[in-house]
Amino acid sequence: MTIDTKAELRQAILEQLGTGKAKAIPGKVLAQRLGERDTRSTRLAMIDLIVEKGIPIVFSAKGYYIAETPEECKEALKKLRKYGVMLFRHYKYLKLAARKKFSGQMSLKF
Repeated sequence: MTIDTKAELRQAILEQLGTGKAKAIPGKVLAQRLGERDTRSTRLAMIDLIVEKGIPIVFSAKGYYIAETPEECKEALKKLRKYGVMLFRHYKYLKLAARKKFSGQMSLKF
């Protein structure tokens, strides 16, 4: 499959994704089906579909899919929140460690 534009990639993703958790597709499999080298472009395109089109694309341990029920969205949101908290904690303590180790050697204006 040859995909030349972001719009074509988004459309191809919608054609591949199933509705409901039972039809989840792993990110690597989705990328392979679309002819992408890795999952980065497909993940970014799915975010675009969520933001621009309001399509509730969620994930589970089995992969990505379009949410069929509010519960599927709630489950994905709960996981994203936990992941976000973990990322912020990592950021906070890395910043502190960098200040301690590289005091005066680098600017940390984040």
